[in-house]
Amino acid sequence: MKNIKDYENYIFDFYGTLVCLWTNERKKYLWCTLADLFRGRKAYYHAGELQKRYLRYCRQVSDRMQKGYDHQLIEIDLLEVFDMLYKNKGVTVDKEKLKETAVIFRLLSTESVSLFPDAVNLLKWLRENGKKVYLLSNAQAVFTEYEMEQLKIRSLFDGILYSSDAGYRKPSERLYEKLLKKYALDRSESVMIGNDAHSDIKGAHDMGIDSIYLHTVQSGKHPGKLPDDCREYESLSAILNELMQ
Repeated sequence: MKNIKDYENYIFDFYGTLVCLWTNERKKYLWCTLADLFRGRKAYYHAGELQKRYLRYCRQVSDRMQKGYDHQLIEIDLLEVFDMLYKNKGVTVDKEKLKETAVIFRLLSTESVSLFPDAVNLLKWLRENGKKVYLLSNAQAVFTEYEMEQLKIRSLFDGILYSSDAGYRKPSERLYEKLLKKYALDRSESVMIGNDAHSDIKGAHDMGIDSIYLHTVQSGKHPGKLPDDCREYESLSAILNELMQ
């Protein structure tokens, strides 16, 4: 296993690793407000109907993809679900309005979102020292792109791959392979940094990629024994401090 300074490519998870996010999609206020938005566009739902239909369409899209991909780790794109919700009421909207609907949904469901300490400093240090920085996230692109812009970190990545764009999620080898091929990355020169022992650490290990397990408030219980090619750190600040030595 290389010294932490000796990698060329640093691949980060997003939620729970760089960003602390808490959401609640069960709030009555969310569905009432979203129903108002749909009614304003002539798609007439009451809150309860909208919530039930949303969950039903999520299952339908997931079941369809499951059959088509023949892979258990599929990831749906919620823009398709919102499109189905409009069309169910005979309304067609363009992609920008679909994105707007999705972002409003995310804003309404978000309890809090913030960067972990030294997230920006770490990303900047890596790039200033000639390293490449990538994002590999189990996430909806329409949500995360907006949040990255609001947090002002979008420009700090050399490449990004979201599970919603790929159609499958970590720890799927297909997702890791897609990132490696898209950006022509040498796995022996790369390290995965994440707070999920299954998606991030096992996923990277199965692909022959070294990893860093990060303990954060969203990591859950200690994962127990980690692979030999995995280091552990208590914070992003600890990683940065070691890099700067």
